[in-house]
Amino acid sequence: MSMPRARYSEDVPTLDDESTSDSDTDSLFDDEADSGTDTDLDSLLAEEDSDDDDDLFDDEVRHPPEHYRANAANLDVQRLRQRRYSPKTQAQLDRVKEHHEQYCTFQTWDPAKCYDEISPQFIHGFLSWVCDQRRGKGGRRRPGIKYASSLETFWKCYLIVYKIETGRKIDPMIQVNGQDVVKIVAVEKDLDFTKRPSATMYAEDLAEFARVLLATTEMTFDIGWLRVQLVLFCQLAGITGNRPEALVELRYRHLKLTLIRDPDGGGRPRLFVELTPEFTKRYLGSKDMNEFKIPEIIYDPTLVLSPHVFLLGMLFKARAFKSPSIDCPERLYSLKVLKRLNEQPLPLRDEMNDEFIFCEAVREAQGVRIARELQLSSGSVRYRMKVGGEITGFGQVLKPYNLRDGAAKGLNESPDVSDSLQNKILQHASIGTFLKHYLNDINVDLQGVYRRLDTQKDLMRFACSMSRSIDPRRPRKLTPEQTASVNDLPYILKLHKRVNDLSNAPVGSRKDDRLQKAIKRLYNEKQRKRRELLKDVKERYKSEQPVKDSERQLSGMVVDEDTRDALVRADMSPEQLGLIDAILTLPGKSPEQELQRRITAINAVTLYCGVEEGTPSRHVRRGPPGMVVSPPVQAAEPDVALRKAISSIRTDKRPKRVAEYANPGSLSRHFVRKHVSKLKDGQFVNCMDCGVRLKTRKDLLIHAERFHGTVSRGPAERLIV
Repeated sequence: MSMPRARYSEDVPTLDDESTSDSDTDSLFDDEADSGTDTDLDSLLAEEDSDDDDDLFDDEVRHPPEHYRANAANLDVQRLRQRRYSPKTQAQLDRVKEHHEQYCTFQTWDPAKCYDEISPQFIHGFLSWVCDQRRGKGGRRRPGIKYASSLETFWKCYLIVYKIETGRKIDPMIQVNGQDVVKIVAVEKDLDFTKRPSATMYAEDLAEFARVLLATTEMTFDIGWLRVQLVLFCQLAGITGNRPEALVELRYRHLKLTLIRDPDGGGRPRLFVELTPEFTKRYLGSKDMNEFKIPEIIYDPTLVLSPHVFLLGMLFKARAFKSPSIDCPERLYSLKVLKRLNEQPLPLRDEMNDEFIFCEAVREAQGVRIARELQLSSGSVRYRMKVGGEITGFGQVLKPYNLRDGAAKGLNESPDVSDSLQNKILQHASIGTFLKHYLNDINVDLQGVYRRLDTQKDLMRFACSMSRSIDPRRPRKLTPEQTASVNDLPYILKLHKRVNDLSNAPVGSRKDDRLQKAIKRLYNEKQRKRRELLKDVKERYKSEQPVKDSERQLSGMVVDEDTRDALVRADMSPEQLGLIDAILTLPGKSPEQELQRRITAINAVTLYCGVEEGTPSRHVRRGPPGMVVSPPVQAAEPDVALRKAISSIRTDKRPKRVAEYANPGSLSRHFVRKHVSKLKDGQFVNCMDCGVRLKTRKDLLIHAERFHGTVSRGPAERLIV
């Protein structure tokens, strides 16, 4: 293949062999040959050094040399070191440093001198002291170090702290001796050397968890939006394999929706959801951002795993599309890709760019508001997933990282994903990270491989999944009798007696301070004993229930029971029923039916996002498959549902919401906590009985006392101020 020839001016000779002679070549380096040219080099340099063009550089910032020397002298090296680690890692290093200082203070030693004179004897005493600590900040009780792996992690963090504080690495011999000391201390403190139990959440496990999460009334949310976004969070965590901290940081500017032409010649364009998480785990600077392209699956076997349905339902609830005409899924799916184009972007409103996709909800005087400016905390996600996993019946504690484990193993087992692509998706430096931290079980039929038989892949996958351990009968809470039994423990009785002895203390006195501390300690000890009792009940169930089940089956007392939860619809709202019926429908037989199936599901999600949920149900939904379940309810269109709701409010006699309280004090506390404190400046509330508009907290308190007899004193008066 011939390369294009560069163009030269007539004054510059070419350097090919045919046209260039020796005399021409010599003239290029002859000083006299250029003496008569118009472009004299000296004159050009003189013109460049002249001051006539200084005005061309007026926009440049010029400082004297002393300015830059001062900047170099004032550089804080400690600030550079802090930027090497993520906030969570830096917080852990700060805790290790604080432990070092506390131990040195306990021994009346200088912390800086201890760094310089570190020895195996110091390491042994320090680690032993750390393992013995049972109180944290503010005197709060903590479980302490239970696993040898936790002590090893603490030692590794201490090595980093040592390097940061001293500016040098620890002596190699001291480091080797420290590793031996860690093992010695672990044996002396009887730490557990086994690896912490971990579990993998595959797509099948997520489908069962999401089904229970949508249907359960044992766990409620302030508003349906929070339930829907938790399902969406789990879907995206399983698909992308992102860490929970990266997902909760997602904003609407990281989200892009596009209709793309089907290259196979399909009639309808395919909807793509594209995510670009920015806040991934980073060390020594930020990592390259991954853009995840998630196509819509036509004839999806289950919509409970479809992020498009839940995301579009939330977007229509927020009216997020920049085009005002895209206000329902019917109009969205009626769009086409124009001729000679291959995509149709669907931009979102610019004012939502900095708002969070996963957000909080705030309860105010007029109801619950979806606060998209407030980020959902990863701790809230962990707690909700833990409780939801218990309701589902998983034997393991459900955590967001279980979804990342499932995604990592799915990538590793896929023939379409190479090791390098897997490392890029998971943000790993090498495949060794996966082998060390994610490949924790062997999910291959080794017998089939050894005997050259067909391997039982599906069976082995199920045997290594979390669904294998599902047992909704597993105790999740203490019974009232078990809860009351904690009050008869000797230590609890002793604390009760101390509280009673201090009960007549004058308010504000030192005796009253001791009373408050005694009450707090009594409450904390009761909670701790209940947790210990529940743990013991679960352990006894795990060891005794399999024996009971086997004996009952062999004796003929039990044939076979369906121990999974049945959907008891008496506790569900009509919107929740419509959501479940729309999500759990089977794929349509034609493209039109499948499209209507998705539209109905999206409308159901949008409708449910605005539903305020009540208190958790105490009803236990477990029973045989013969339980009577009401027939499916067809999800209504948004405009039809809205008209029905408006008509019901105008014509039907609405029942009053009545709650009973044990005494007037309980009613007053509820009124102040749930109504008066929620009324912010500039807001107002209407009395439901009188129809009077109350604009301030003072008006609300006076009206409640004068016309309804609800008297509030003390804390309520401070709220007015």
